[in-house]
Amino acid sequence: FGFFWAVPVRSTTALHDFETMYYIGLPLVFFTIILLLARRFTRREGVIVAAAVGALLLFTVSSFQMGRFGHGPEAAQAARDVHQDLLAIHELVAGEPVTIRSSHDSHGLYINVAGGATHYYLDSIVVEREYYPSGDRGFILMHHRVDTDTLLTPQNQYFFLYNGPDLIASYRSAYPSIVSTEPVARGDFDVYLDDETVHYIKEPCRHEDTQARFALHVFPEDIDDLPDNRRQYGFDNLDFRFTERGFMFDGKCLLRVNLPQYDIASIRTARLQGDGHVWVVAHVIQAPKLISEYPSIVSGEPIARAEFDLYLDEGKLYYVKEPCSIEDVDVGFFLHVVPADLDDLPDNREQYGFDNLDFGFDVRGIVFDGKCVASIGLPQYGIARITTGQYDGVDRIWEVELGPDALE
Repeated sequence: FGFFWAVPVRSTTALHDFETMYYIGLPLVFFTIILLLARRFTRREGVIVAAAVGALLLFTVSSFQMGRFGHGPEAAQAARDVHQDLLAIHELVAGEPVTIRSSHDSHGLYINVAGGATHYYLDSIVVEREYYPSGDRGFILMHHRVDTDTLLTPQNQYFFLYNGPDLIASYRSAYPSIVSTEPVARGDFDVYLDDETVHYIKEPCRHEDTQARFALHVFPEDIDDLPDNRRQYGFDNLDFRFTERGFMFDGKCLLRVNLPQYDIASIRTARLQGDGHVWVVAHVIQAPKLISEYPSIVSGEPIARAEFDLYLDEGKLYYVKEPCSIEDVDVGFFLHVVPADLDDLPDNREQYGFDNLDFGFDVRGIVFDGKCVASIGLPQYGIARITTGQYDGVDRIWEVELGPDALE
């Protein structure tokens, strides 16, 4: 019925883009009338031929431009991998209840409450979607991998199946060991950190607490370790919801997030509130090795002296001040790197002619014993010039320019 379906149910058409296909008859009728009128008034076949050639060129250019947007080969491969993951899960569940605990990944491949993918791949299987699973029966399907003996699909890449009771039991057994140490930050959820994982713990914990959303920003020692789409921000964004990472048991809540496999300078995390992403509790967890490395950092001569002395070692730039207090680091640092070859710049920085690695001291540095030290990894390409200092939002408080000789 085409357009006559879209008119009475126009509200649903507005929300489901595939239903806009019902409107395709309108432009077809419009251009057909235009061409018929053109032929009637000109009475020349050449006009129609010219219009057809013009349309062909227009559609060719349009097709090329549209091909530059949307999913590319990487996303297509990810979709094929997801297909294989879910087929493997289908064979294992054999009609048992499955609790879906998954959101979406970076490729936009959805399998959550709003989608129909679970019904398609799990067809006759009973699918339960609880905000937090009791874990007393059936399976749990998660988008995030938890490396435990309860993982039933270790070969999968995107979606992972677990034995529900055993997975909850593994969280319960890990809890005493985690809380036996001091948290690195306290708040509504206390934050614990080991070499590979961030743990969020709340006790007592209620159902209302499982509505929580969390921000988790990871700042690498070397900015080149970031994915290309995150370099302009200077950190990895691992934000998540309780439903994606956490479980509730025995009146307690435990969430676990695996950290990236690169050297980490600092971590910023918070519990978010409302749609406005208000920072309710924010913590910056500094890399403790900056303190232990301090004597080694200052053992040599700085490459420049200013309000902060600058040291360079193995591709890292260090900012050092002694004596120093919190007031000395309450404004941001700018760091502009000009490469020897401008082609080394990311696409989004080519128009400016330099890499912008500006940072806040709170995510790159630490104040201790009357000293301040911050570190940041420099890009791996050849560097022609560096300009750095502090900026208060209006003026540059101080700045230093470093040429190739100083950077050798």
